[in-house]
Amino acid sequence: MRSYEMVTILKADVEDVNAVTESLAEIVRGLGAEEVKADLWGKKKFAYLIEKEFEGYYVLFTFKLDPAQIKEMERLLSLKDQVLRHMVVNLEEK
Repeated sequence: MRSYEMVTILKADVEDVNAVTESLAEIVRGLGAEEVKADLWGKKKFAYLIEKEFEGYYVLFTFKLDPAQIKEMERLLSLKDQVLRHMVVNLEEK
């Protein structure tokens, strides 16, 4: 298990941000992640348009997950309509 951070940007027209955040956390937990924490940063304006959107909700997730599951998690996130962008960063130094 390695420690990761993931920043996701949700569409601004999401009605219940907390419900979407919890559903994303359930996806991560479903892949075997431990210590999943979500921190909602709020709605921010973008420097440029992303998929014809000019603002969105930023959410930071921290968790521990098997590195082999990262690609599957990214695939599942790309299928969610509410997610504009996501980025996963490994926190452990080599």
